[in-house]
Amino acid sequence: MDRIRKVFEHALAAHLPGQDIVIERPKNGSLGDLTFPCFHAAKASGNSPAQVATELASQLNLALAIEGVKLIAAGPYLNLKLQPEARAGEVLGGLLSGKPYGAHEKNGQKVIVEYSSPNIAKLFTIGHLRSTMIGHNLVQVHRFLGYDVVRLNHLGDWGTQFGTLLAAYKAWAETSNPDLTHDFDWAAEIPEKRRTPLFRLFQLYVRFHDEEKENPDMREDARRWFRELEQGSVEARRLWKWFRDISLTEFQRIYDRLGVSFDTLEQGEAFYEPMLGAVLQRLSDHGLLKEGEGGAKIVDLSDVGIETPMVVQKGDGASIYASRDLAQVTYRKEAYLFDRCIYVIGGEQILHMKQIFACMEKLDPWFKGRLTHTPFGLVRLPEGKMSTRKGNVIFLEDVLDEAAERVAAIIQEKNPDLANQSAVAEMLGMGAVIFFNAMNDRIKPITFEWDRVIALDGDTGPYVQYAHARICSVLRKAGGAWPAMATPGLHDSRETAMVPFPPCDTPSDLKGLDAPEAQNLLFELAGLPSAVRVAREQLMATSIARQLLAIARSFSGFYTNCPILAADNAPEVREARLALCVATARALRQGLFLIGIEAPEEM
Repeated sequence: MDRIRKVFEHALAAHLPGQDIVIERPKNGSLGDLTFPCFHAAKASGNSPAQVATELASQLNLALAIEGVKLIAAGPYLNLKLQPEARAGEVLGGLLSGKPYGAHEKNGQKVIVEYSSPNIAKLFTIGHLRSTMIGHNLVQVHRFLGYDVVRLNHLGDWGTQFGTLLAAYKAWAETSNPDLTHDFDWAAEIPEKRRTPLFRLFQLYVRFHDEEKENPDMREDARRWFRELEQGSVEARRLWKWFRDISLTEFQRIYDRLGVSFDTLEQGEAFYEPMLGAVLQRLSDHGLLKEGEGGAKIVDLSDVGIETPMVVQKGDGASIYASRDLAQVTYRKEAYLFDRCIYVIGGEQILHMKQIFACMEKLDPWFKGRLTHTPFGLVRLPEGKMSTRKGNVIFLEDVLDEAAERVAAIIQEKNPDLANQSAVAEMLGMGAVIFFNAMNDRIKPITFEWDRVIALDGDTGPYVQYAHARICSVLRKAGGAWPAMATPGLHDSRETAMVPFPPCDTPSDLKGLDAPEAQNLLFELAGLPSAVRVAREQLMATSIARQLLAIARSFSGFYTNCPILAADNAPEVREARLALCVATARALRQGLFLIGIEAPEEM
């Protein structure tokens, strides 16, 4: 379909010189396969949109001269419609070629995606899933569309929270339980899997913030410990490194389970600490460093419409995350010379990111237009915002475990002979949780409700995964080479480049796909490349998730109304419909891959 789109675009550009040509998809295949809204062209010509559409249809039908393609004026829209066999040939040709459907060649542009970015010494909550999987999708989509992508995890491994942890450890753990695990009297309600050093650090952090409400002087002790950390205290640095190592071990285990990885975990906030002096000096040299309240160092950005000054150093000389962020942006230019740097950071940091971007553009105009904040809404509990300090959080691993357990129970009830039940349960449970995140608009907050997050029916990941498994079952029954056509030669992981499928010839006779249900499925398959492009433009996976649901629903209609393996089918009908099954399985696997979900072959 991309071939037809390009021919259509070039023909329109030739007849409408100097105008932006925006090709869209109609709402359904009965209207056409592609559409050109004529509103802007009408405004430029002084004619009505309907008149422009009619004139273009008359002129371009001759110019296109593609067999099986017709242009139709429909009010203010110019619709391009393929005849059934032409539509089948275009879509199947793209999906059966062996190349990822809609992928682009390398374009020479480098994109950095910063995502996940958890704070050291805290467990992953369901809230961490948003940044991690939004970023993972952006990595996959940009790679798919030809970009060179650098995956960075900007760990929160520096700052006053470490003063808090150091103070809490010294007060309550160093003498009673120095290694945070052995001989500790865990409360009965703490499950075995949670009894880890990292969970103990989390408990210490929560306890500190709870007790300082009654004893505010504890905050000064935390500040003192952070000053010692910044000044190079051997004991503070030793404990900080230990806390960091404990955290990274646990983080890596969760990332492995999610199928997510990074090019480096070493460039967290602490990595930039040695560069802070140079950052402050550079701000001073450019006349941007001012004296603020209480002796703090600030940057005034009111001249660019940001009224809140950006604090870059506290009054006591301690650093703050703004100065560390300025250091990391500067370093990334030198290290990567990127075309674009995308920050997947929560919406509560919108002002902070505006300050950082504005300041960097003052220091170096090279940064203008290269820095992008991708905010996302928080995950909330029904009773309000989650808070690590208060300890009212939903741990991500609990959600993943619960989802897998629910799936395992259903498998045991409905398909007890299924091989590798635990692996399939994990795959489907993970699919439910990740797809729930992908389906929700990135900007909007999410209220966590167990039954919604790990739902297994309706508009869910398992529904799409089931469609893929059903197709694989049909192909196994068909026998021969058909099952191998639906899967890559090697199993593709969820974080590497898409593994090519084996090439498969498009059947010469496609009349078996003339039925409305088959044509509707072909129309939805043709929409996947467009959904991937929209995901890059909108910086979220929602368009892909919705397109996968449309494909899965359309396949259900095709499967019900167009017998595939019926004994009375003519051989050419059987072959065409099996080819459409292969194409659909490939599209579903590819789309799920871009979101970060695996496609089961049995369930």
